[in-house]
Order: sequence, then structure tokens, then C-alpha cells
Amino acid sequence: DFQPRKLNINTADEKELAAHPYLRKSAARSVVAYRFQHGEFKVLEDLGKIHTLGPKTIEKITPYLTIKD
Repeated sequence: DFQPRKLNINTADEKELAAHPYLRKSAARSVVAYRFQHGEFKVLEDLGKIHTLGPKTIEKITPYLTIKD
């Protein structure tokens, strides 16, 4: 019944994202930069558009992320 605390990918800053054990600082920076350039993420699958994030990383972090408050 463990429910991890989810980070809102549209509001979390680089520091919050980088604090996640599955995200490196460079990946967190890429997420924030992508959001700045393209606007809010509509669905978590949009993470696949960030070329610096590999499919395995996206698969690992998706359960810990949300796009809603």
C-alpha cells in the first residue's frame, strides 16, 4: 500500500527534480529547460521528447511524477 510522494513535473524546479534518486542534475536541468521552451507537459509521455532522457530513466521515474496538483 506504499504510495510514493509524486512530484509535479510542471511546477517542480531543477533542485527538487535533481533531489530525486533516479534523476541526475543534468536530467533535471533538461526537464526544466524543455518546459521553459515548450510549455507545460500535457502527459507524462511527453518526457520521451527530451532526448537526453533514456527510455529506462523515463520508465523508472514516471511512477513518481504527476502533471496535476
